[in-house]
Amino acid sequence: MKIKCEAIVLYNCPDTQGAILWRESDAGVLNEVAAVASALDALGVACCRHGVRRLDDVPAILKTAPGAVVFNLVERLEGGAEVCNQIPDLCRAFGHPCTGSSSACLKLTQNKWQTKERMRAYGIPVPAACVVPPGAAVDFGRVPRPPLIVKPLCADGSEGIDGASLVRDLGGQLAQAVNRVHAHDGQEALIEVFVEGREFNLSLLEMADGVKVLPLAEIDFTLFPPGRPHIVDYAVKWVPGTIPGKISPRRVPACVEDSVAECLRETALAAWRACDCSDYIRVDFRVDQAGRPFVLEVNANPDISPNAGFPACLAAAGITFPDFVVRLLRNAAARESDTG
Repeated sequence: MKIKCEAIVLYNCPDTQGAILWRESDAGVLNEVAAVASALDALGVACCRHGVRRLDDVPAILKTAPGAVVFNLVERLEGGAEVCNQIPDLCRAFGHPCTGSSSACLKLTQNKWQTKERMRAYGIPVPAACVVPPGAAVDFGRVPRPPLIVKPLCADGSEGIDGASLVRDLGGQLAQAVNRVHAHDGQEALIEVFVEGREFNLSLLEMADGVKVLPLAEIDFTLFPPGRPHIVDYAVKWVPGTIPGKISPRRVPACVEDSVAECLRETALAAWRACDCSDYIRVDFRVDQAGRPFVLEVNANPDISPNAGFPACLAAAGITFPDFVVRLLRNAAARESDTG
């Protein structure tokens, strides 16, 4: 099906000089750009691709195609996440519909602690946690009981997470994990209870008649080598061959009890509403041995490259990638019409 439209595919230019820590995830945006551009071409939608490094680069690009829908794939800019999250607001200020969640939603979900606070306010279960600012020592009186996982507070794509992030006692290992986040990532460290059990994620897509929950996906830990922690760390997600022949091994659809699946679906929808999401998100869960789900993260504008989890769930739902792209373009145009 062809639609008349014009689109700008806006993305962050990967750092080819290797100045950032996480080159693989940084470069992954190019796979998203290629997939979206290919879908737009198949749909007969005229588009142009623009890579940016700074927020100041964006206005001149927006002026080249007045009114065009901006397909927002910007994940990192000079100045940090708080700058990157301003893209939707900037597009609206220049009269451009923009795909994905709003600036307010992106800002909220980028910060794992603030997301936890929002989840708690809505009665959504999350693992207990505390935050340690850079330069501060761990206050062991505030730390939940182990096992624990230590993460950068405002990072995506499992950046800053590896086997040493999983801590099973309150000794020097925890302090080392926190200090590493401070030194390597320059961020606050989130110390969070590690929920022993299964890991699921649910992808949600905003349709014309409401939010559709796509088939449930589960991380297949049976594929992990013996002794490897059952976490989706940076290498598992981004380095081919870490799990032989697999990147982020998953089962879609997951084989799970109906009661657990329904609880996960209801919780994912509650998270969508709590964070005021738009278009598409992925909600990550751990489910403990008693079958209780805990929200780990709400991923607004998640990875949509061909090997990522969201397209796998689209396929399991019988939704083609071009149909997904069309839906986002229409959603963005409808939002702009409603606010105009």
